[in-house]
Amino acid sequence: MKHQHRIFIASHLPDNLKHFLIDYQERKLNDSCFRIVSDQALHLTLIFIGDVFDNDLSKVIQACQSSTDSAFPITVQLDKITYGPSPQFPRLVWVEGKSSQELSNFHENLKRKLIDNGVNFKIENHLFRPHITLARINKECNQGLSLLEIEEKTDKFFKIGAISIIESELTSQGPKYTTLNTFEF
Repeated sequence: MKHQHRIFIASHLPDNLKHFLIDYQERKLNDSCFRIVSDQALHLTLIFIGDVFDNDLSKVIQACQSSTDSAFPITVQLDKITYGPSPQFPRLVWVEGKSSQELSNFHENLKRKLIDNGVNFKIENHLFRPHITLARINKECNQGLSLLEIEEKTDKFFKIGAISIIESELTSQGPKYTTLNTFEF
């Protein structure tokens, strides 16, 4: 029997950035409207792939390996914490990053390698906007939330020096993440 994996490609975060984000969660997101993302689950998603079978997982591994073979560490600048994907229709609280040429090029190269290897995934038709999800908003709460209460400017940054293939298992307590492979630059 073929085993199916629900996967995405992401960068793990350094501990100092996680500590900053956890401090923010504790200060600003202690309302029952917010389901906090645990510190172990904080990450920067590069590409969400979705469900793949074991044989397609090897294609994803090959694409990641060839994308990182010639890559150099990439600095990601984070500039504000806000509602996402849009303040008008919030589903998440996230920290937004600036899209740099290096990050955009790496993202496009990774996407191209996945396509060339025959990996099926939903290709998003908008500019890649780096973000880190801090909390999900409970459906009954997303009306009347104030942007002023949660928005915060930041000048944090971190370097992506590796990417990971992460499996997401949906549970009643929220998603459970398992790192399947990591590829260093």
